[in-house]
Amino acid sequence: MSKKWTRRSALALIGSGAGLLTWGTGGFTDVTADRQVNINTTPDSLDHPQLGIKTLRDGGGPGQRVSLITFQNNLDEEIGVNLNAATVDSDDTTEVADLFKGEGIDPTNYFDAPDSVGPEEQGIIEATLDLLPNASIGSDREYDLLLDFTAGTKNENQTITLSRKATVTYEDPRVSYWDFEQISGRTVSDIWSGNDASRIYVGRSRGVNYGYEPDPAGGGNRGTVLELGGDWYSGGNGVITASSSELDFTDDFSLSVWIKPTSIPNLYARLFSKWDSPRNNRDSDAEKGYQFFLGETDDKFDNEFEIGIETGQRNGKTTKIKTGATVDEGNWNHVVWTHTSSKQSEDRVYVNGDHESNGYSGNLPDPYGSNEPLRIGNGIDGNDRLRFPFNGLMDEAKAYHTALTSEQVKNLYETSKGGDGGSIGG
Repeated sequence: MSKKWTRRSALALIGSGAGLLTWGTGGFTDVTADRQVNINTTPDSLDHPQLGIKTLRDGGGPGQRVSLITFQNNLDEEIGVNLNAATVDSDDTTEVADLFKGEGIDPTNYFDAPDSVGPEEQGIIEATLDLLPNASIGSDREYDLLLDFTAGTKNENQTITLSRKATVTYEDPRVSYWDFEQISGRTVSDIWSGNDASRIYVGRSRGVNYGYEPDPAGGGNRGTVLELGGDWYSGGNGVITASSSELDFTDDFSLSVWIKPTSIPNLYARLFSKWDSPRNNRDSDAEKGYQFFLGETDDKFDNEFEIGIETGQRNGKTTKIKTGATVDEGNWNHVVWTHTSSKQSEDRVYVNGDHESNGYSGNLPDPYGSNEPLRIGNGIDGNDRLRFPFNGLMDEAKAYHTALTSEQVKNLYETSKGGDGGSIGG
């Protein structure tokens, strides 16, 4: 069982540093790292302290749990711990309520710990990172936290109040976000980092200016969305492109988008495609990048489409997976692909916040860098022709330079299903 920290007036000695904590018989405490202390006339030793405190360095992004302090109860009695004060030691105005999720004006309400810790058990102080106001897109920054807390036996005849410093690295994973609310002429604005995308100019016919495609459209409670017509033979309809090295993922990444698919015009419908395709299907060295797409299921009459993922590696090797995860035809679905880079890479596909009952977990190799732009809503064939369009509506396309956690994906789905942009922090 756990609870939010509460304030208690049990006061004793304030110790600082990372020394060993030992208990006195009359409610006093010695904090030492270089001597023995008698406890109930029984010698204590340096390698077996009655309470061992360890401050941690942890990090993550919005919505992720971070561990701050661990402690070991080596007493023969159950102990309880209460937080008395918490502050951010920073040269700016960042406060505890900015950095962590919680409620109220008391900063101690933003931390969690066990209600009690039994003999020979470990306890841990944790918190959940929030979306930090005014954080620079894609930046990392360290914050020192000063935590004052009281530990004591349940009858409070032995207590200690001490101060410890823990370090948290706030990691902002955001790269690009096209909400399709801000479209002007050719430009589809990236509201996070300026990786603006471009629509295609379709020209004039008999004096009529047809302007740019794909077109913005009304999406009900989703506001303005992008309407992609799935016209693969015209060579240009249904694609926006963004050229940026920041989108050239070669290790961890995540892609997220809301889609309302209508059909699969030509074998596959690309949602995101940053892909070098072999010219005339012969140049094997050219196949590099990543693709997130839809295809038909084995039952073409089930009104569902199957999600696929693909990476292209060095020397033209590719790995393409039909994930088994499906989306409904004619309905809005939130789809996310997360890729974790390691010796045993892990890929997950989420549909409406879920990767277990209707999703995918497996392994793809890391993609190799592609010189092609990121295409949203279409993809090229071996002759560099746009031949794999998405047909339907699309909204809230996002890219992150990390593999989002299950909790972050769930947060993003829950906070965006009503039509808003949503947040991985919840």
